[in-house]
Amino acid sequence: MDNSTYNITLDEFLMEMLGPKHLDMSVVIPITVVYVVIFVTGVVGNISVCVVIATNTAMHTATNYYLFSLSVSDLTLLILGLPNDLSVYWEQYPWTFGDGICKCRALVSEMTSYTSVLTIVAFSMERYLAICHPLHSYAMSGLRRAVRIIAGLWIVSFFCALPFAIFTKVNYLDFPPNSGNFVNESAFCGMLEHNVPKNFPVYELSFISFFLIPMLMIMVLYMRIGAQIRDNSLSVDGTVHGETRRSQSRKTIIRMLSAVVITFFLCWAPFHVQRLLYLYGRNWEHFTEFNEWMYYITGCLYYFSSTINPILYNLMSMKYRNAFRQTLCGGKSRPRSFHSSFRETIVEGKWQRSMTWKKNNPSPTRDVVVMISPSPSGRKCYTTVTAASKNWPKTLLRVTMGSESNNEETISQADLDMCCDKNSSLNKVCIQMEACI
Repeated sequence: MDNSTYNITLDEFLMEMLGPKHLDMSVVIPITVVYVVIFVTGVVGNISVCVVIATNTAMHTATNYYLFSLSVSDLTLLILGLPNDLSVYWEQYPWTFGDGICKCRALVSEMTSYTSVLTIVAFSMERYLAICHPLHSYAMSGLRRAVRIIAGLWIVSFFCALPFAIFTKVNYLDFPPNSGNFVNESAFCGMLEHNVPKNFPVYELSFISFFLIPMLMIMVLYMRIGAQIRDNSLSVDGTVHGETRRSQSRKTIIRMLSAVVITFFLCWAPFHVQRLLYLYGRNWEHFTEFNEWMYYITGCLYYFSSTINPILYNLMSMKYRNAFRQTLCGGKSRPRSFHSSFRETIVEGKWQRSMTWKKNNPSPTRDVVVMISPSPSGRKCYTTVTAASKNWPKTLLRVTMGSESNNEETISQADLDMCCDKNSSLNKVCIQMEACI
């Protein structure tokens, strides 16, 4: 068959097969405005997160390292993905960036989304251990370990995203149909069914492995965390101001992390619904209209998920706001003559209370008074630890108390498990007290 026997033009054929080359301006202009706002706020916000965490040693915690990785992932997606996708709204075809960029686009979008969900799972697990199993968290803590986990998440995400890069390519239509005469005007970047090996459920595996299972894991973790915080709150008599403040601080952290998870779910669920609908709902009579609107909505939510996290940090984390103000605006906290720090501790497997009082003294040597209330015998124990440091106010002090008749001692991480072993013949009462003095 040739053009003389085929009774429609090339433009009409492309319109029938690929849709309009240029979308209506009533759609393109609003989407462009939304994308530009998402891009600017996302890039500025995520760079701010990276700068604040990198330049403030007080922010160098495992959780913040995970959030740093999340911001890097979001930046990668915004910078490498959003401008390209926005250009497609203005001209849907032909694809003019070549096969390499086409594959890179697929790899980046999948890898960054996988990295994001795995990172959220990782810091949710870290928070779960810190709140529900603090001794295990202490034994497993360490920034190097967090860095290794983050590197592993990126590597796993890269290899799991490779099939999308392999099967995605620049496709062409032949005109007239079945003539073998492929026309450059029809070029578009995508992963078509005939590009994927038969019985290889690439979309289904992506949905199950990097959306459904992680979301279920995160839901279970936060249910356990919420139950633990509720139980701890019930055990506090409300007369100790520091305990109340510590409890509120923990709840703020959980609200912030929960908001990140919920937002991620709301932003990514429509994306996976659209994918599955394309696979299993194409015979639906309203598929074309529904899929078109889903395409617009999921595109905006897809990139909105990369710009919302820094907003959540600012709105819900006082510590981040203070660090942000100090780093970018030169803000300083008000001086205080005394500062108290509270941390829940474990005494023979039960939650107890500890408190430290610290003088804001520029001297390199300071006395830290520790009160443990109550002790297993019902009496209150006090001790004073003299600590010298050149790094005030950034020194992390860990103290382990012996029984009431023993003297206090400062221990290393390696000694902690031995001290806290219920079967230990030393019969010590283990107090884990952390204070950033």
